[in-house]
Amino acid sequence: MGAMFCIAETYMTNRTETLLEVLVTPEHGQKRRYRYHRRQTQPGYWRTEYEWNGCLWRIVGREALTDLVIRESPRTDE
Repeated sequence: MGAMFCIAETYMTNRTETLLEVLVTPEHGQKRRYRYHRRQTQPGYWRTEYEWNGCLWRIVGREALTDLVIRESPRTDE
């Protein structure tokens, strides 16, 4: 079946505006959440990765990005 993706709306988190949230449910393993938001002190964005442990979302990593491009691809049937 593959991973399931869900895009959430923009909202505020700890005074930082989240531009995009992607929730992923892999076929094997824990659910993951990726949040993208603008960096406060430098150009670019942060990508923060979370893992669901059954009770709460735990941060497992963060990466600085120079660009964030979001494209909608044409839908294809699997």
